[in-house]
Amino acid sequence: MKIKMFTTPRFVEAGCLGLFGKKSRQNSRKHTQSGRSMIEMLGVLAIVGVLSAGGIAGYSMAMQSYKTTQIIEKVNLISTRVRQLYKGAYTGISKSNLISSGKVNTDNFTNPFGGDIGIVASSATLFALYMFNIPSEACTDLLTTEWGSNGVFYGIQVDDEKDFYYANGKYPISSSDAISACKGGNHQVDLVFK
Repeated sequence: MKIKMFTTPRFVEAGCLGLFGKKSRQNSRKHTQSGRSMIEMLGVLAIVGVLSAGGIAGYSMAMQSYKTTQIIEKVNLISTRVRQLYKGAYTGISKSNLISSGKVNTDNFTNPFGGDIGIVASSATLFALYMFNIPSEACTDLLTTEWGSNGVFYGIQVDDEKDFYYANGKYPISSSDAISACKGGNHQVDLVFK
C-alpha cells in the first residue's frame, strides 16, 4: 500500500494558511485595543497638575511660616542678650558691640526674608529691632504675636508712617488691625523693647 502525501495547493490554502492567517488577524486586533486613549492620558495629566499645584502652594505657606518663626526666635534672642549686656542703658548700642561681646553671632541678625535685622537705641532706656522686606502675611503674624507680658516689650510699628502700637495701649493688636496695617507689599517692622 502506498501512502499518499497531501501536498496539493488546495490543502495548503484551505488548511494551514487559512488557520494561520485567521490567528494572525485576531492577534493583531487584540494588540491594537489594549492601549490607553488620549483623553484618559490628558485626564491623568490634569490630576497630576492639580496635585502638584496644591503641593507647591502648601510648601510655600510652610516656608513662610518657618521664616516668620525664625524671625520671632531671633528677635527674642537678640532682645534678651541686649538687656543682659546693656542692663537698661542702651546709649551706644550697636550690632558690632553685641557680636564682639560674644552674646550673639552674625547669623542672628539675618532676616530670612532678605536683608538684615538692625538695632538702634530709641532713647537711653529703649532700643528697637527693625526689619525690612517683611511680606504682608509675616507682618500680620509679627503684629499679632504675644511678645511677652514681662514688661520688657514696649511696642511695635509697621512702616514709619503707620500707627505705633504700645504695649500698654493698643496692644495686643486685633487681627483686623494687623491685616489693615500690613496690607500690600513688603514692610518695615520695628519692635521696641525696654
